[in-house]
Amino acid sequence: MESVSQVTKQPMGTGLNPSNIPWFVLFFDLVVVAAFSQTAKMYQANPTWVTSAFVAGCIMLIYSIWAVTTIESLVSAVETWPHRIIGFVQMSAIILAALSLGHGKGLQNAWGFAALSVALGCSAVLTGLHRDAWGPRNSHLRRRVVLLTFASLIFFAGAWVSPSLTWGGVEFSNLVFFAGAGVTIAGALTLIPQLVDSSSRVRAHVIQERFGLILLIVLGDSFLLLLTSVGTDGAIPQPAFFVASVVLVFAIWALYFPALAETEISTQLGRSYARLGAHFLLVLSSTVAIVACTWMTKTPTAELLRISDEGTWTSLPLASIAGAILWMTLLRDRRLSAPAVVHLVGVVIISTLAILGIPADSMQSYGLLLAAVGVLCIQALLAVLLTRKAIT
Repeated sequence: MESVSQVTKQPMGTGLNPSNIPWFVLFFDLVVVAAFSQTAKMYQANPTWVTSAFVAGCIMLIYSIWAVTTIESLVSAVETWPHRIIGFVQMSAIILAALSLGHGKGLQNAWGFAALSVALGCSAVLTGLHRDAWGPRNSHLRRRVVLLTFASLIFFAGAWVSPSLTWGGVEFSNLVFFAGAGVTIAGALTLIPQLVDSSSRVRAHVIQERFGLILLIVLGDSFLLLLTSVGTDGAIPQPAFFVASVVLVFAIWALYFPALAETEISTQLGRSYARLGAHFLLVLSSTVAIVACTWMTKTPTAELLRISDEGTWTSLPLASIAGAILWMTLLRDRRLSAPAVVHLVGVVIISTLAILGIPADSMQSYGLLLAAVGVLCIQALLAVLLTRKAIT
């Protein structure tokens, strides 16, 4: 097998496989996951439900940019230095945008808007450069270029909006952000019809592998977060959450990779959209849940008690993880199978814990979060046992 540095793109007729994935795609995955984690930290600076919604929108935006750039790179027959230079510019812009978000100021900072404008402009240019890779049916590609360019212009205009400008009591910069994010997501969704097309089916297994790898990097990044959070302190303020962080990574891995990771993109358009939505929900929820447990691992009890009830972490991200796994299991089995029943019970229990955590005080809410991690771990163990039983 070739090393990553020696990899070159293969002719279209040979199809893609994991051994000839270009190094740029692997590098881009790492940058995007770092941006996910940095963006999720914004909740710590301003821990409210409004911030939670904004964080979800930010990660969805970055995820959309990742999907467009990664898939366009996979279907391209060539990779030249112009492609690589544009990619480096895009990665730098994504990191700059994530740093703007991570300080709790949102995209009121003009640098954040400008960086997203550059990142989306790079996506539009890369899509245009890869126009011949999709074959003669280019209507979805043209639509994607137009939408990404429009989103880039929206964020560019947003860079000039005053942070104090409001409309109907809402900060105008937030309206600009969600408008640009919506257009970006619409552009990313044009990928699905092209992937469903028979001419692209030879690449389905590779594309599915990329979706699995981005989640795997999210899980691996959790250990780096733990090391940077408590590695220099000489002590672990919250040992229970340290254990919970490790157990949570195991549970997510066991729920997705032994069985669900092998499910390829469906030939049906609606099911493909559903699969993409479930995978995004899993990546989003996993990122937020890992950041939450890591943050509490390094936070002394006295500081935890000072946090307002509105800002406490709850079990909601874990309920979303269980929901995403149930969603993908139903898409795979097309019935309420035994694994689906296990996941359904897990969703109900963890959702109940999340609801109970909303009115609870800080320490009670954190206790419920620990309980939810335990439930998710039991759910993962049962899923593994059912998978092994089905194989034997």
